[in-house]
Amino acid sequence: MALFARRENPPAKSNYREYKPFLRRDFLARCAYCERTEEYLGGDEVFEVEHFKPKSKFTDLICAYHNLYYACGGCNGHKWETWPSGAQIARGQRFADPCLEDPYVHHLRELEDGDVEELTECGVYSNSHIRLGRPELRRWRRLRNQARQDLPKLTAVARLLEQLIVANQGSDGEAAEQLGAIKRRIEESKLRFSID
Repeated sequence: MALFARRENPPAKSNYREYKPFLRRDFLARCAYCERTEEYLGGDEVFEVEHFKPKSKFTDLICAYHNLYYACGGCNGHKWETWPSGAQIARGQRFADPCLEDPYVHHLRELEDGDVEELTECGVYSNSHIRLGRPELRRWRRLRNQARQDLPKLTAVARLLEQLIVANQGSDGEAAEQLGAIKRRIEESKLRFSID
């Protein structure tokens, strides 16, 4: 299953940058390659319109929406104009395409320390060119994994506080404040790390 599904059907544009709002929605405000969110990186300003097949080598695809991806500046900068040769593709050395497959299921595995393990030649190629083991990406994965562990605990505490508030017929102001803070933290973590 693909990591991202194209849902947008934008009108044809002559400037590929004009597709950014559509790409933002299709890629759920996340980088196509490292999966970091706008919420985590501080907004859409750090995201770029990326050409999966480089515009210098595939000039007919410069404004082809299906070839455009939403990527953070770091991943786009590392991938840049790189594209495998025909011989490399024949050996399975290619970029994982998050619109056709989930790279982190089929080609890479996230490790506990936040690094990635390459499972296939495609994973090796993608990681070596996009540098998915960069220190900032390892840190983000560790934080996301911690958030995934914390969310069920926070949700359970929120339920207990809700029960306490109901039992006290809403008269416990301190519990209500704590509940509000916990619910905000839950929502912030979900947005920041794109956790359902």
